Amino acid sequence: MPADSPAGASAGFDCLSPPRLRGWPALQAWLVHHVKRAALRQLHASNAGEMLLLRFYLVGEESSEQALQRELRIAPPEWLARQLDQHLADEQLHARLFAQAIVERGGNAQAAASPEEAPRPDWFSRRKLARWQALIRRHAPHFAHGGLVPAYAIGLAAEQMASRILQRHCALIGPQHALHPLLSRVMADEDRHIRLCTHTLQRCVAPHEEARLAQLMREVRDTERGFGVTGAFGMWLAGVALRLRPGSAPPVRHHA
Repeated sequence: MPADSPAGASAGFDCLSPPRLRGWPALQAWLVHHVKRAALRQLHASNAGEMLLLRFYLVGEESSEQALQRELRIAPPEWLARQLDQHLADEQLHARLFAQAIVERGGNAQAAASPEEAPRPDWFSRRKLARWQALIRRHAPHFAHGGLVPAYAIGLAAEQMASRILQRHCALIGPQHALHPLLSRVMADEDRHIRLCTHTLQRCVAPHEEARLAQLMREVRDTERGFGVTGAFGMWLAGVALRLRPGSAPPVRHHA
């Protein structure tokens, strides 16, 4: 379920748009999409599953995204520093909203006051983050703006993936579900972040660096796909286990 191509992408930056997949990558994407839809149904079948789903979003906002923000804050130009401040403010707001939704369902959650206080991501997320950091180190010397370019390339791919995830989730639960306003609000911000990441890369990458950027984007997307199937089945198993757990309660419904 590919997201729309970023607005304003020039022909020299086609690599920034989600690629048209063929062969095994296309089959892999189809499998991930349908397994994740099944996983969402399982997670929404119990209150504990719904809270776990919200925690996935909360940890994603507070850990991986803010870790990338720290990478991006290495001597950014003034115009980019202002953009980063707004981006970080958006992510912190999302974290507070997800934490509030968990509390409304009887769970315990509190958005971190700073990136340093963010919860430690799970083993699976830490492995992906380590891959991203290795990509930044390997590609940084090949760009005039150093690690800024690979960090923003990874950020773009992450935002595009987040948009796909939220599109899938909103389509599955429908506009009448209590979580739909929250998810659609976050999705609108993620789509705006996609445009910002795209324009930033166009501004920072020189013409002679475009081929290297294309190679970098291929490696970033290959890394994302490599974790997709495992993560999808993990979500489904967690949802089934929580739904079948003795004493499992149905989701707590709140009207939007």
